[in-house]
Parts: sequence; C-alpha cells; structure tokens
Amino acid sequence: MANAFLDRSRAASGRLARDIGIQIDRLRDRRLCLGVTGLSRSGKSTFITSLINQLLQHKKSSLPGFSPVLSGRLLDVRLHPLEDPQLPPFPYQQAWRQLSGQPPAWPEPTRDASGCLLELRLGRKPGSLNPFARDHFSLWLEIRDYPGEWLLDLPLRDTSFRDWSLECGNRFARAPHAELAPQLMASLAAIDPLAEVDNEELARLQQAFRDFLAACKEQGLSQIQPGRFLLPGHNDDEALMQFVPLPGLAQQDPAALEGAAENSWYGTCRARYQAYVRNLVEPFYRHFFSRIDRQLVLVDVVSALNGGPALIDDMREALTRITDSFHYGRQNRLLQLIRPRIDRVLYAATKIDQVVSDDHEAVRAFLAGLVADAYRHAEYEGIQPACEATSAVRCSRELEDDGERALSGFDSEGRPVGYVHPRFPSRLPDSEHWQRLMDWDIPPLRPPAGMSSRNADAIPHIRLDTVLNLLLGDKCV
Repeated sequence: MANAFLDRSRAASGRLARDIGIQIDRLRDRRLCLGVTGLSRSGKSTFITSLINQLLQHKKSSLPGFSPVLSGRLLDVRLHPLEDPQLPPFPYQQAWRQLSGQPPAWPEPTRDASGCLLELRLGRKPGSLNPFARDHFSLWLEIRDYPGEWLLDLPLRDTSFRDWSLECGNRFARAPHAELAPQLMASLAAIDPLAEVDNEELARLQQAFRDFLAACKEQGLSQIQPGRFLLPGHNDDEALMQFVPLPGLAQQDPAALEGAAENSWYGTCRARYQAYVRNLVEPFYRHFFSRIDRQLVLVDVVSALNGGPALIDDMREALTRITDSFHYGRQNRLLQLIRPRIDRVLYAATKIDQVVSDDHEAVRAFLAGLVADAYRHAEYEGIQPACEATSAVRCSRELEDDGERALSGFDSEGRPVGYVHPRFPSRLPDSEHWQRLMDWDIPPLRPPAGMSSRNADAIPHIRLDTVLNLLLGDKCV
C-alpha cells in the first residue's frame, strides 16, 4: 500500500513538474502548438509526414525559404512523443516506410486525433547583449493532427438543433447534394416532429444519413457535418450519434416545438444532438483545439476546381466556417474574448505538383480569393492569415510537349503517364473555361521511387520551406 501510494505521488509530481515546465516554455515563447487539419482529400497525413521529414533531414532537404536553415542556425531536430496521454502518437515512421517502400505507396489516412513533439535546437543570432545567455536554445513544436470534419463541428457549440436542421435543409436542397439521396431527403422532410419517435425508423434513417455524408465526401464536398458520423473517435459513444436533422421544422411553430414531448421525433433528436455537442464537440474544443497557437488548413483546390462550381461554393462556405472557429466569432466564451489562442492561420493549397510551375501563383491567388471574406474578418480579430501553395511530395516533373509545358509521372501501377492541363485560373473562370477544367482528367500519381528511409533521405517537395517559415520563422530567433 505504501509503495503504491509513493508511486502515485511520484507520478503526480512528475506530471506537475512537466506541466510547469511546459508553461514556462510558453511564457518564454519557446513552445508552439501547431494544429494541422484539412478539407476533404487534402493529403493531411502525407503533409505532416513530409513536414516532419523536412525538419529531421534539414541538412539534406532543400529548405532555402526557411530562415533558420538558410542562416545555418538550425543545429539539430529531434522527434519526441507528445506528453498528452489522451493523444495517440502520429504514425510518422509507418507513413515514411510506406512512402519509401518498394513500390512506394501513400500513407493510410488518419481517422482520429494524434500528435507529436519536435525539438528544434537553434543557435542564437550573434550580438546578444546578455553575456550569460547560452549560444543555443530549444524551440518545442507540438503538432496536433485531427480530422477537418471535427473542426467543422465547432459551430454546433452555439447552434440549436432547430437552426442546424434548417441549415441542413437549405444546403441539401441545392445541387449536388439534392441528387445524392433524394429519397432520404424526402423521408426526413416528411417526419412529423411532434409525433412519437419510431426508434427503429430513426436508426435506419441515421444510417442512411451517414451513407449520404459519405457520398458527399466521395464527391469532394467539404461541408461534412456532423463530422463524427463519418470519422468517430476511438472512444466515441455511438449512442450519442443516433439523431438526424429534421428539415421540415421550417413549417412548425417554435412555441409548439418547445413544448414537444421528450419521446417525440423533435424531443429525441434535439436531446441527442445536445448530448453530441456536450460530450464530443465541447471536450474536443477544451482539451484539444483550445491549446492550438497556430493553425494550418490544407485545401485541395485543384480537385475542387476540377469538380465544378458547386464544389467550389461548398469549399468557400467551409473555409468561412473554419475561420469563424479560429477567431472564435459567434462561439466566444469569456476567456476567449480576453485572449484568443490562435494568432496565425495559414491556408495551403496542396498537390500543386499536379499543375505546371507557371500556374503555381495562380493556385495561391485562387485560394486567397476563396477565403477573402474570412481574411477580412480574421484581420479584424487580430489574427494574421496567409495563403500558400505547396506540394508535400513532388510526384511529377515538367517537360515540353509540342511547345507546351507538360507534366509526367507514374500511376499507381508504376506505368508512365503524362498530360497537358488547362491553364489554372487565378479567380473564378467563365463558363467555357469551367468546362475545360471539369473535362480535365487528373491522373492519380504515386510517390516517386528511390526514396530510402534507411538512408534518411529527404522527401522532394514544392515550397514546404515557405510554409515552415510562415508558421515558425518568427519563433526561431
């Protein structure tokens, strides 16, 4: 008994000392928490793997845009487990082995939250006035990875079940949502919210609603909500997800809804929706999202533009909602008003190795146009936003074909492929240009061969050094 008590006391003392050390590093501006998320198919797992790889192999990698490497002040980088016991480690080694395998393959997408801790050993700038200062210091970088769908759930914290149902009804009535599950939408709209709930029918409709959300994601749509219907956490209680939106509430008297019986469709779905927000969304915010200092949002602009105007409109709405979460707009709490944690948001268009280098700036400009309204709101709230275009793994090379710039690479079977693509627009195109972009058949490329994890190779990339500098450069001094 005494030994067990001593062991618990030592463990508690160790945790306390660790937490105090973390807070001291934060006060000294020597610890930074980076949240990484992505909209549908943005390649988040691959991006995080490459970001870690570039830092670990900074002496081999091409990082001229990252100031500590250019100045020679980045001395060493080490990978540590994150101290948060609630957060599984990001599977870097497994993902790197897949990328550098024979044949190379893309990492498995992560379906839950994870994290890691990087220690950057940095030399001080010459000319320090403090004669007792060390000639080097450590910057601790937490990377927290989580599904983008979970981020899109944050506005639910201040959205009633009725308002959410009406939002769903309006969104699902428009193309392309309306074509994906018309029978389901008709069934949901026909429900009498004041009638006694049929739990078997509710379970059937909830599964159909999940299938509908999966179809939306397969189509490349970004607004997937509730996010945990598709990507539940490993400890999530399925009972909290047994509800559906009721689009027919627009025809109901709000006073009658307030008096609805607990066992009615409205009473049951509202109670479960509230439990979902209280037990899943709120804890995610408190224990995970609220700790983030800087946020990276990955966006597959190329695929969205290839999908057509409806996908772009859906992406624009999702990006605006995401930025609302970052500056805590409608979901402010007292502490958030006093000190919002996130001070910088970087939107990064991914997979730009799918377009020729002459169009890289157009990709970045197009993304900036999508988030322009969110930018203005974020700047008003004191957050520094930025846009970049990058490729975590460069899979293509440029060549000339009949006087035009073209791209070549290898498909998933290792067969060579090449193509000339339409010019990428820097803003929303006209109808003729839209059609050319939608007719563009983008071949899926596999990672480049020849990378070796045993030889500690650096992954070839495009402008990941600029991303690193935007996120970390000011903290490395």
